[in-house]
Amino acid sequence: MYVLFKQPIFDREGNVAFYEVTLKDIKTKKFPEGLDPLRATSITINIVADLTPEKIGRGKPVFINVPSLFLEATMFELLPPEYVGVELVENRSITNELLKAVNELVDRGFIFCIDDFGFEKVNYLPLLSRCHMVKINWKEMVYTEEELKEVMNVLKELGKGVIAKHIETEEDYDRAKRAGVDYFQGYYLAKPIPLRDVRSLYFMKSTVIKLYEALKKRDLGKAADVIEQDVGATYRLLRFVKSLYKERAKDINSVEDAISFLSLNNVANFTLALAITELFAGHEEEELIKRSLLRASLSEELAKIYIPGMEDKAYITGLFSLMDDLMGEHPQDIAKELNLDEDIIEAYETRYNELGLILSLVELLEEDPENPDLVDRVARVLKVSPDKVREAVKTAYRITEEITR
Repeated sequence: MYVLFKQPIFDREGNVAFYEVTLKDIKTKKFPEGLDPLRATSITINIVADLTPEKIGRGKPVFINVPSLFLEATMFELLPPEYVGVELVENRSITNELLKAVNELVDRGFIFCIDDFGFEKVNYLPLLSRCHMVKINWKEMVYTEEELKEVMNVLKELGKGVIAKHIETEEDYDRAKRAGVDYFQGYYLAKPIPLRDVRSLYFMKSTVIKLYEALKKRDLGKAADVIEQDVGATYRLLRFVKSLYKERAKDINSVEDAISFLSLNNVANFTLALAITELFAGHEEEELIKRSLLRASLSEELAKIYIPGMEDKAYITGLFSLMDDLMGEHPQDIAKELNLDEDIIEAYETRYNELGLILSLVELLEEDPENPDLVDRVARVLKVSPDKVREAVKTAYRITEEITR
């Protein structure tokens, strides 16, 4: 199982200046054996976007390790540059495409850092003018004291910040500080701590395919329809948009609301974030997703009968109602995190409103949707004929089957 870890990077005064996030195997606490670095990066970026770098770094920038091949991907559109640093690792060759990608990221405001830097590594030198910082592996230091002093002088003259990683002893720390290093990272100062299990929320395989088809037709309306039919994709989209438009967060209570804030390119990047991780659900999770969708569809159908005009809120209420099973977090906590409407939060917390009543009726019908006694009870509460309820149930099941087949 993969888990995202974060480790602080300290300044010369001992204050946390940045964090670095890395993917590790929960058992070995090391980079997962056999995991492709590109996939590890995509998983990391997806989680950082989910949790938001502001929260991970507590307001400090968060560095993400990125292989050179990945720099050309557009997933960075999902991240706010003021809170994210890009740390280039495993650089093998400089291409025009790589230089262009670096220039675009730097121009957008991302902090750019070269990992395992050394002037003897000539392949790094074309990037030096665009980077803000370099990181030196103190554990594999190849410089003598005199050479180190010369390297530091050149870097200072160029205006580059210097991070020393693998500071594991007091001697390492003192030597790096005497050399003029600006920032320090290593077990001597602080160990990495786990953030969250990667398998935090799932989405259906078909969602990415359908989104791709909608984007080919440049149909944002269709894209919204596809996303709202998937609890995982809906959750990710609402988090993404609300993090970008904090001042308007209260105005965003549905996928349609969220999509209205985005360009076609934004939605394409969001789709890429889903596709590239390949974190698709297993059978058990797929069944939970289908139940969530059924609850959402049935909530919407009952709302049409009982509270016309609140169908969108009812849909979201039903869709997120199984978050305890999907994420291990209470639906009301998810609703608060996403800054959803107070009506939705109250529906989860107390059920003392119309949305809460609809959700309770959905749960009742879910137990045995063909039971005539249950259908009659629901019909009496809604003050409609049993046939109306049966039709709502039939419609919800049909929609769910069409979407998940």
